Amino acid sequence: MIETILLTTTRVCTFQQQHLLTNASGFFFERDERLFLVTSRHVLIDQPSQHFPDRLEIELHIDPEDMARSTGFSIPLYRNGQSLWRQGKDSSGEIDVAVIELERSALPPTAVHAAFNPLHLQDPDKQVEVGSSVLVVGFPLGFHDSLHHLPVVRQAGIAS
Repeated sequence: MIETILLTTTRVCTFQQQHLLTNASGFFFERDERLFLVTSRHVLIDQPSQHFPDRLEIELHIDPEDMARSTGFSIPLYRNGQSLWRQGKDSSGEIDVAVIELERSALPPTAVHAAFNPLHLQDPDKQVEVGSSVLVVGFPLGFHDSLHHLPVVRQAGIAS
């Protein structure tokens, strides 16, 4: 049995046409029946390092009975010269978060994933205390469970 939190996170590879550029982490977020991939904006575009991929590929599990079976799913980053992602912002301006909507109908029909939703978001009126325990789920430097293609989970604490 796979814990649900492991299915919220996916490995992200960036490409310029067929050339692999980088590995990263992303997670699924669902709102009003719409499904999004959330990742760091610098994964999609980064001027200082001259990182300009034209598409992403995420890994999706495709068999709930055999989690070792997965497939790559390609996501274009541009259409007609316009970016397809949305840039995150806060009161100070742009932040290093971006989302791109996934067409559910284009996903493999047997795709196995889980998504966060607005009920999972931290109440903005509640403070997160220093020392609070958190889990960090992802694919640091592309590292992952090579059999099941699942992310690694690390425990951490909030620091000042």
